[in-house]
Amino acid sequence: MSSQSDAKAFDRLLQALEPEASSVDDGFLRCRSKLVKFFFWRRCDDPDNLADETTTRLLNKVRSGQEISGENPYGYVFGIARNVFREYLKAKQKSGIQTDIDELREEPVLPGVENCSSLCLAQLSAEKREFLEDYYLDDIDREQFARDKGLTINALRLKVFRCRELLKHCMENCLRRFHSARN
Repeated sequence: MSSQSDAKAFDRLLQALEPEASSVDDGFLRCRSKLVKFFFWRRCDDPDNLADETTTRLLNKVRSGQEISGENPYGYVFGIARNVFREYLKAKQKSGIQTDIDELREEPVLPGVENCSSLCLAQLSAEKREFLEDYYLDDIDREQFARDKGLTINALRLKVFRCRELLKHCMENCLRRFHSARN
């Protein structure tokens, strides 16, 4: 493929991924931001680098003629991201760095964090708390879960994001108050 047809194919992909983006650059930044969050939420050491690696692999797939279409083109992108994440975990494991999720949960929690977590969860409405519990604690098919709730998959993700943002802001405020009271 020529570089011009590569660019056109990548532009079409970005248009499919981010149809509401104002430009190709904006679409790329939105896509990259989602990838950075993907790796950040998985507690990766360098989410930016892993997002760039995922983008590079996606671009190579497009260059090789791979057509990415369908109802959820991000499924393909996040499939590549999951592979990059697995490779990241293997590399960490080979280097002897702890990656077991159960071990991470057993690390000591800062004083006040448990209280803030309980407080913030209690402040969520019962509906939002139950929604997050169903989303994160049940082994579910996310697309089926979205249909059961009468949502599209994107609307489901947005709802989860908004609930998480509420918890995040509550935790930040609580911890700020806790630390200022200690000093």
